[in-house]
Amino acid sequence: MIPKIPLASWIEAIVDWMSSSLSGLFNVISVVIQEVVGFFSGLFMLPHPLLFIAILGVLAFLLGRLPLTLFTVIGFLLVDNLGYWAQSMDTLGLVITSGLISILLGVPVGIWLAYSKTAARIITPLLDFMQTMPAFVYLLPAVTFFSLGVVPGVIASVIFAIPPTIRLTHLGIKQVSGELVEAADAFGSTSMQKLFKVQLPLALPTVMSGINQTIMLSLSMVVIASMIGAQGIGAEVYRAVTQLQIGKGFEAGLAVVVLAIVLDRFTQNLFMPGRKKTSRVSSKQKAWIAAAAALVVLVAGFSQYFTGSSTSAGGNNSAANAVGEEVNYQIIGIDPGAGIMKSAAKAIDDYNLSDWTLIEGSGAAMTATLDKALKAEEPIIITGWTPHWMFNKYDLKYLEDPQKSFGDAEEIHTIGRKGLKEDHPVAYEFLSRFEWSSEDMGEMMIAIQDGTSPEQAAVDYAEKHADQINEWTKGLTPVNGDAFKLSYVAWDSEIASTNLLKYVMENKLGYKVNALQVEAGPMWTGVASGDVDASPAAWLPLTHADYWERYKDQVEDLGANMTGVRTGLVVPSYMTDVNSIEDLETGAASSAPTANAKVGDEVNHQIIGIDPGAGIMKSTANAIEHYGLSNWNLVEGSGAAMTATLDKAFKNEEPIIITGWTPHWMFNQYDLKYLDDPDKVYGDAEEIHTIARKGLKEDQPVAYEFLSRFQWTSEEMGEMMIAIQGGTSPEQAAKDYAEKHADQISEWTKGLTPVSGKTLRLGYVAWDSEIASTNLLKYVLETELGYTVNALQVEAGPMWTGVATGDVDASPAAWLPLTHADYWDKYKDQIDDLGANMTGVKTGLVVPAYMDIQSINDLKDN
Repeated sequence: MIPKIPLASWIEAIVDWMSSSLSGLFNVISVVIQEVVGFFSGLFMLPHPLLFIAILGVLAFLLGRLPLTLFTVIGFLLVDNLGYWAQSMDTLGLVITSGLISILLGVPVGIWLAYSKTAARIITPLLDFMQTMPAFVYLLPAVTFFSLGVVPGVIASVIFAIPPTIRLTHLGIKQVSGELVEAADAFGSTSMQKLFKVQLPLALPTVMSGINQTIMLSLSMVVIASMIGAQGIGAEVYRAVTQLQIGKGFEAGLAVVVLAIVLDRFTQNLFMPGRKKTSRVSSKQKAWIAAAAALVVLVAGFSQYFTGSSTSAGGNNSAANAVGEEVNYQIIGIDPGAGIMKSAAKAIDDYNLSDWTLIEGSGAAMTATLDKALKAEEPIIITGWTPHWMFNKYDLKYLEDPQKSFGDAEEIHTIGRKGLKEDHPVAYEFLSRFEWSSEDMGEMMIAIQDGTSPEQAAVDYAEKHADQINEWTKGLTPVNGDAFKLSYVAWDSEIASTNLLKYVMENKLGYKVNALQVEAGPMWTGVASGDVDASPAAWLPLTHADYWERYKDQVEDLGANMTGVRTGLVVPSYMTDVNSIEDLETGAASSAPTANAKVGDEVNHQIIGIDPGAGIMKSTANAIEHYGLSNWNLVEGSGAAMTATLDKAFKNEEPIIITGWTPHWMFNQYDLKYLDDPDKVYGDAEEIHTIARKGLKEDQPVAYEFLSRFQWTSEEMGEMMIAIQGGTSPEQAAKDYAEKHADQISEWTKGLTPVSGKTLRLGYVAWDSEIASTNLLKYVLETELGYTVNALQVEAGPMWTGVATGDVDASPAAWLPLTHADYWDKYKDQIDDLGANMTGVKTGLVVPAYMDIQSINDLKDN
């Protein structure tokens, strides 16, 4: 077999060489195009819309007849009325700029082809290539060379739209009569005289047809160019498509139609040979009217350079900061309809980043820009989410988000259409079991990014993780080629998960799967309408919140297939001077004005937290806001990282403030104290409840009764936690506790008749307290009551979901009423609360006893 030609590698090598070797030229081109587009956009925006419409009406009357005038005036009045005037003017500036560049380049090239057969033989195939290559392909090299924004949009438009001008200029000159050319030669004309006085005037109608087509093609690129940050009406269309806003999409599309028709008719009527028109207005008068109209617009346009109406990025900052200036006050985003873009816009508002701009584009354009910046070690700020292969490939870090603009940790859910459980019970059960980690997914994403096809990456993953696949499919009877539809969004993470699901369902369960790549809006609509059976690509509760609110009664949530998902603003790790979103406004060097020197300065204004999705982290963020701790940061991490930091601080007797909760073994091992919370931001004392699925009382009455009796104290739990922390296995610690407290165990099980090996599933969160309680329950249920217990360690979200859906029988790890309040509100009608198994539970800010601080109020600024 002939080995594959490494064409992709060659192209990437050429692009890399051009990007590094010709960067100076590209910068010059970028500046020129940016200024030209800015000039035309400003030119069209400065006159009042009604004045500009009147000028366009006059030009329409001069170029055409009354119908064209009426359409122009009414069409642009409609655009203004719908609220798309500014966007339409931006688009008009982009189209005119790309049209001018196409004319300035295309007409001379067309003339060259007419005079040189060799050039025609070489360039004509290139024009074929440029016209037939999908327009999307031009976006990535344009981004690589010119970053994001309007400049790469213009470049992509020129490449896509210039061929008609070249071809028809060539054709027009070649079609000039040979006799006329010979006559010009006979009269002694020079080549230039022959070209400009004979050939071009006669070829002008054909040339103008080419220019007309070029302008129309440029306009057709506005939506595509919006994927790489070119603003204008195209961005509105793109945003509506991605968010499935049919009405808004129609409105924005109507504005494109008005622009297209007006530009088409104007260019067609500039030269209309063979047709004489009678008019009360003489040619001289028309010229004066046109000149006056043009002068009004030009004066308005040039005035922008003298009135100060245009300011540079960051110009409104009274004290500009180094970070903002380095990145030109830009945050590089993705698709305008994405949930993370909504969160990023909220962050700009929450943190008062008034001078910052969120650049809309696409995921591919953003990662191309990131790659370019990292190769040059240039500063850049992007919107990021985990899981994503860029975190495996590059050394990146999230900016801290103390105000939680990006919410807490997300989950990726699998959703299914209503009735899926009845129609495809095997597929439904498999999809409900499907759950993996971001590290697992990272294996597939990196393989795909390195060139492995998604299908082959799925095969490789399934073969490597055969035990995991078997666990997902255990006990399921394969079907016989039943058709099944999966839909997904073309994100790297969802390409990985969907292809893995497709492989397993086809090779293990006998389905014939059709995987449909769509945008987020159509994905949700397809599942809700039943056109698609399921999708593993629902990011909840934040990214797809709007779709969930719209379709939650029309889809089934099969639970999270991945937890710990995160979104936020991301920078390269070498940007050591920015660590928080707050730094984008004040600058890292000045982000902490004088605060309580005895506490704030000593702990670097940091509160050491745990997992970003934990309820205590949400409460702490509220405490920071409520108590006015504007200069403090809540450091996210994990329980293990927090206790390791605490241990290090204790050994050195250094000050530290952490998020804490009781019960926890650290209170047995270290001398700690809670900070007073006079305003009760952390609520009153909590309780740990045991929850169970609906029907457990009827199916497993013995287990239900035992679980309802289970109750102990934080001191008793502390015995087990200290033992586990000291190296005893959770199972052995449970056995030791049960033997030591035999009377307590007997009280819990008194009068209950043991069963014979029935299976019971317990779910718990991997907190030290829940590891202790769950293993104790497991020990008693198995040794005293005869059950076979499967203890499932999951995150809080899947634990609640599992109990609510019946996949888990019970859990002793429900912290109420505060920590798990959101889950309680969501699932309270789908579970049974067996009551508190521990009271006096507490959460709050904790410090070592040697610190002279008593209250959260002590953290306030002086």
